[in-house]
Amino acid sequence: MSDHIFPLINLQVVSMKKIATVPYIPPEIIRMIFGLLRDDKKTLATCALVSHTFNLHATPFLYHTVAFVFPHTFTLFANVVNDIKKRSHMVRHLDLSGFSTCGLQKSYSDFHNVVTPELLIYILRSCPELKTFSVSESLEFVITFDVLKVLFLECKNVITIDLCGFSTKQFGNTLEQFCRLIGRVRIDDCGNDLTTAFNVNDEPALSHLQRLSLHECAVISECSTIILLANAPNLTHLDLGGCSISDLTINFLAETNAPTNFRHLLLAKCKNISSCAISSLILKCSQLESLNLYGVRDTTTIINEYDLINILSSPSAKNLQILDIGSSQITPLVLTLIKENCSSSLKNLGISKAQITNISVIKDLLTSLPNLQYIDLTSVLCFNVLNTNTLLNSIVKNNHPIHTIEMNDSLLKKLYATKGWKIDVNYGRRWYYSRESRLDSIRADRVHGRKLDLTEYGPEYMSNIFQYYSFDA
Repeated sequence: MSDHIFPLINLQVVSMKKIATVPYIPPEIIRMIFGLLRDDKKTLATCALVSHTFNLHATPFLYHTVAFVFPHTFTLFANVVNDIKKRSHMVRHLDLSGFSTCGLQKSYSDFHNVVTPELLIYILRSCPELKTFSVSESLEFVITFDVLKVLFLECKNVITIDLCGFSTKQFGNTLEQFCRLIGRVRIDDCGNDLTTAFNVNDEPALSHLQRLSLHECAVISECSTIILLANAPNLTHLDLGGCSISDLTINFLAETNAPTNFRHLLLAKCKNISSCAISSLILKCSQLESLNLYGVRDTTTIINEYDLINILSSPSAKNLQILDIGSSQITPLVLTLIKENCSSSLKNLGISKAQITNISVIKDLLTSLPNLQYIDLTSVLCFNVLNTNTLLNSIVKNNHPIHTIEMNDSLLKKLYATKGWKIDVNYGRRWYYSRESRLDSIRADRVHGRKLDLTEYGPEYMSNIFQYYSFDA
């Protein structure tokens, strides 16, 4: 058999293109990166389209916090909340606090048929992993008795409830009806005094709740407030700022074990609680990290020097990172105790209207607080046009990290920017000296809030309404 030789005919050499591969990125790194983008929904949505891996990690961040500003988006979400992919199971925070009709040329009454209690109940039941619920006065009419039952009693994974600015009598009556349902404590009228009868054998209905805010909900009766607190023994964050409470509520709390769990407590602008009652409650708190007692008080309710000394000698004083005792009877002795007991951890300090006549006392205070970033010196007696700059110069000279000083507008209007400090004004209500070159990016008027940030995401992630109550009101 002869060999056959086949000539090469029209052979084509095809160059193989090297296909680029995406380098392996550990899942925990991807989650960290997406976590930094959690408020940038547009970028997260784009990332979710890159690959199956990115989609897997970006989608939970997209649906973690569902916030509504206008009724239209609320309705759209309700229509797809139970789709086949069960994205509603990824929702951890339902935020209705920013709901508004501003700019829509419509009143809230136009939306009563759009945002309904029935629709809200449907959404709550469709989000079984929900942990946080926030709502402000804009949607007060939606929070009915049935909504309260589902929110407080059915949603057992909810650990944070933030109600803010509620003011209608209708809601006050609705909450009273709900509180009668859950019971556990009876409040009796004995002549001029109210007394509480606490049935410890009844199981608390809200033991899953860890963070509760009723900020500026003055319409809520004291009886309702006490019943809610009696059924929520595991609270770590409590905001009763601006509520209609008296010593009855404070003394009730002091007689329970609840204060031992408190880490963040805000009683700002509560006008009817006494100095002695506040002191007795704080002495029971061993884990406090944040304490806000700021308020405009008269001579009968001002927190006196004796009780401030007890508060600053309490077990939790050394752990405090935020302390606001503005408008209390703040004397040099009180500041000495702050220096001795709070120096290692304190970052924000409010001492407005302190009875200090010598600026050297304030300078010594700042020197002893090496981690302080903010101080409220509004209406402190020792400051005037001539000596305020000496404090700023002293801070710069000693390389102190403080970057925001709140002062009264009547003083700052007469002063000017100096040596790295500028003057910031917040809607004409709160005025600040702030560092122009400080390392953080938080605005001077967003450093120290007077409403608890229950989510602890930071002021930049708050709705406009929550920002107003925290920093502008």
